[in-house]
Amino acid sequence: MKNLVRLIYSLIIFSLLQCSGTGVKDKGERPNILLILVDDVGYTDIGAFATHLTNTPSDELYYETPRINQLAKEGTMFTQFYACSVCAPTRASVMTGKMHNRMGMWDAYAKVQTTYEKSGKPVPAGGHILDHEPWEEYNYGKTDRGVSIPVAATALHDVKTIPQGLTGYHSAFSGKWHMGSQHHEGYRPEDQGFDQTLAYFDGGGSGYHRPFKAFAALTQMWDKPGADLTPQQDYLSDDIAQRTNRFLEDRANNYPDQPFFLYLAHPACHGPIQSRSDDLAYFEEKVKIPELVGHKSPEYAGLIKGMDRSIGEIMDKLDELKLADNTVVIFISDNGGHPVFTRNAPLRGGKSMLYEGGVRVPMIVRWPGKTMPGTKCNVTSDIADIYPTLMDLASVDYSDFKADMTTDGESLKTLFSDLENRKNAYTRNEFYQFYGKMGYKGFHQFATWATLRKGDYKLHYDYHGKVELYNISKDMFEENDLVKNQPMTAHNMLEQLTDWLKTNCNESYLPVANPDFDSMGELPYGPYVPLEELKASLLRQN
Repeated sequence: MKNLVRLIYSLIIFSLLQCSGTGVKDKGERPNILLILVDDVGYTDIGAFATHLTNTPSDELYYETPRINQLAKEGTMFTQFYACSVCAPTRASVMTGKMHNRMGMWDAYAKVQTTYEKSGKPVPAGGHILDHEPWEEYNYGKTDRGVSIPVAATALHDVKTIPQGLTGYHSAFSGKWHMGSQHHEGYRPEDQGFDQTLAYFDGGGSGYHRPFKAFAALTQMWDKPGADLTPQQDYLSDDIAQRTNRFLEDRANNYPDQPFFLYLAHPACHGPIQSRSDDLAYFEEKVKIPELVGHKSPEYAGLIKGMDRSIGEIMDKLDELKLADNTVVIFISDNGGHPVFTRNAPLRGGKSMLYEGGVRVPMIVRWPGKTMPGTKCNVTSDIADIYPTLMDLASVDYSDFKADMTTDGESLKTLFSDLENRKNAYTRNEFYQFYGKMGYKGFHQFATWATLRKGDYKLHYDYHGKVELYNISKDMFEENDLVKNQPMTAHNMLEQLTDWLKTNCNESYLPVANPDFDSMGELPYGPYVPLEELKASLLRQN
């Protein structure tokens, strides 16, 4: 009996020691993790995804992405993966596993002059001092829309981030942050759990030729340009590759026993559109070949090629250092391609739009021995799944995330071996999006946009008073609006969408009726129809 008691006591102590201070479930699998988030790269900007969508061989495409295509051949392509429609919301969801507007992070803020900190106005209940007022910030008209442009966050706050969850990992960041209210103290990468910052700027975009200027940022320069490189690189994508490879060498040579997480937020291919001179010359010649398929902008094609080359150099360094077999590489774009600079066809729309061209993005996972080379997963998933996936890959206890009712993502790890989700281990089937202002004019007629993807169906809702409904499994190009044929489906999804947003988003982050709306004035978004009237009209059509 005494021996039994001693055995039980020993097991309890052992369990406590295993759990105490580590947060690690076991030490079996602790791969390095390289998360590459590129900027404004459209679905069909990447050859492997263009081929998937159009059946056009990569050698017949105008754009060239051979190294990313190779990554796809070595791993799994996620063909129905959603990001947000613009930069900052995607980055917030990546870091937290939450739907972006739970945090008010729906705006890709370019200015922060109207934050409550600067204006001195009272902060709305549940809001934050670094929230801003886009309606005032961008001087939008106030009489042509039936609803307001809501408040939006400019900083990630009061959340647990990936580096804070990856116990035992050395976490590093490099590139575009866009979650810190333009380099605000307390909201920078090092304030959010990163052990090391290689180089970074907290803004919208960067120039690609030295000196690298930052745009929509606190200053016109990178907030932390990083240590000098030898030799110095004069083109940004080349600088990114060399800086990353120096980090990899340091980890392999000096810290071989500690796994690392590197979040590489690659600035390409956000504007300004600037390519290396040799790449530009190459594509100016290639554009003369008439039979090539795809959008034909030599400058943008050169920018894409430079981004692809830099990623290839990083993959080569992983091989050289013998890190590749124990490194998970995840490649994602933060939103669809910018409609001015590229084309997302045959997908509809682009950046700042919630049509497929704005939110369906290329996503690849390569984990040698775990993902199956050259495979595709067609299961719908989204950007909030990245946080729990990384915790799962790292064998970290993230039970706090699972128990938190304000998180949305789910690990994708089971899909690596069950591509069709036959075991239903991945259970998400509903995906919500919100964008509070028009975005780029001339490409759509939505004032304030929200969507619900539920199973095969996708509902678009404009708070100004209209809906569209598509069966994405049959009509991923969103050409056949089903509202007239299936008004009850549209009604029920509209009710679910608006109820979910109202329940899960602070009221200041959602639009309200606009008292200054002039129904007799210009109506660029069409006639205003309040929500309850819109729902009633759908019921009458049934």
